[in-house]
Amino acid sequence: MDKLLVIRHIKVEGANAIAGLTWGFPSMTSFLGLTHALQRKVQTKVSERLALNGCAVICHSSQVQSHSNNMSRENYFALTRNPLTKDGSTAPFNEEGKMRMDISLLIKLYGPTPPEIEDTLVEFIEEALLASRVAGGAVLSIDEIELITDIGAINRERSTRKSFLRKLLPGFALISRDDVLQDHIQKSQKAPLDAFLDFSIRKMSSKGKGDKAEWTTNRLEYTGWLKPIMVGYQGISDVYEAGQVEHVRDRSCPVQFVESIYSLGQWISPHRIDDLKHLFWHQEYQASNALYLCKNDYQPDTPILLNDETNQTIEEK
Repeated sequence: MDKLLVIRHIKVEGANAIAGLTWGFPSMTSFLGLTHALQRKVQTKVSERLALNGCAVICHSSQVQSHSNNMSRENYFALTRNPLTKDGSTAPFNEEGKMRMDISLLIKLYGPTPPEIEDTLVEFIEEALLASRVAGGAVLSIDEIELITDIGAINRERSTRKSFLRKLLPGFALISRDDVLQDHIQKSQKAPLDAFLDFSIRKMSSKGKGDKAEWTTNRLEYTGWLKPIMVGYQGISDVYEAGQVEHVRDRSCPVQFVESIYSLGQWISPHRIDDLKHLFWHQEYQASNALYLCKNDYQPDTPILLNDETNQTIEEK
């Protein structure tokens, strides 16, 4: 990596808040797909020798469009069924979650960028993004796009790297913590799905205390802002030739039926990153196992972070 596109504060309205079984933030497949789509446009309009490969996402703020029922403590997505049908009745719909978000993207750039195309590239990226969908949502505004032509110089010097990363604050970067999930599977001897669900739900227990009940949140031993995420797809059928399967979005491409793959991610403040490459996600295809993966190279200082806090106790009134 020698060049970097820094796209600060992209404000998106109506982005997908559901990613398979998880909700709250779009899947990394959305952002890697956006990066690939930008690359195709850049190669067509700016230079065929440029390649955009891999991206990092920093979320500054997000708001899922939902409402809660305080009596049951459940959240419901805010959904509408507009427009009405011809006879005035409400139209059927598939439930979907939407959200607003303010994110910054770091995109790795490869290829020659002579001075005469640097400004053209930045202007084109802004125009292309404003006309694109980001995780299914519409882009409302972009604060700034910066092309850094020697990211290695920033990454080598600790003070320079920290200064660069602090400009991404306030915000949190999403990185992979598959090591935590694998450790939990090994220690608990649970099936992978059961171990994954341990990070997806809140478990509480109670015991009597006089005429009241004392509720305790049963926390796992891992600390950090861990989040269940979707990290790719597993092929569950043969690959069909283009045009062989009807009713697909693009009949010019081969088609394979897939299921989602899940793992753990972690929101981490960018200024805690010791190497810029730990921020980036990239695509990986494993043909032998029919895996389409989103991979991240984050390496924690300590392999597993343990929670040193005691269980939180809530007094029920």
